[in-house]
Amino acid sequence: MKHTIAFPAVLLLACASSAAAGPDAPKSPPHGDACRPTGMVLFEIDHRVMPGAQAEASTIKVSGNGAWTREGVDAGGKPEAQTSGCLDRAYAKELASSLHSAPWKVTTARIHCMAISPTFTEYRVDGKLVYTERLCSGQSLDDKSRAALDAAVAHVESAAKPGP
Repeated sequence: MKHTIAFPAVLLLACASSAAAGPDAPKSPPHGDACRPTGMVLFEIDHRVMPGAQAEASTIKVSGNGAWTREGVDAGGKPEAQTSGCLDRAYAKELASSLHSAPWKVTTARIHCMAISPTFTEYRVDGKLVYTERLCSGQSLDDKSRAALDAAVAHVESAAKPGP
């Protein structure tokens, strides 16, 4: 007899819960094809580590539709969980235009420091390596490319920043 009394109470509680999640309840972000990478990788930021060095490394890839993925390893070489998301479509178009219009002219200074860091970053546009950033390499980008790269990195890395 106790079971027949408990069942209606559970049913009533379940109905009340689903009624509370009515049309005004917050909706979860869209899933499925809305944010799947399509086509070639438009932009890639590859934080690399020299062999044998114990440091974090990660790769962020952004496809032409704004979908991005981030894969990384911690300083001990243990893989981190892959994360993904989507940039605003209007920004994705702006990003593509900015990166495609940059001349990617690299100049090397005749004199530069000789320090070496075990970490460096490679940047690719449409799969092509356009710039490698290393401590004391003496290499620099032209102003237009530097501005496009800085803006892209700030926006993309902010969006793909790993959670706590």
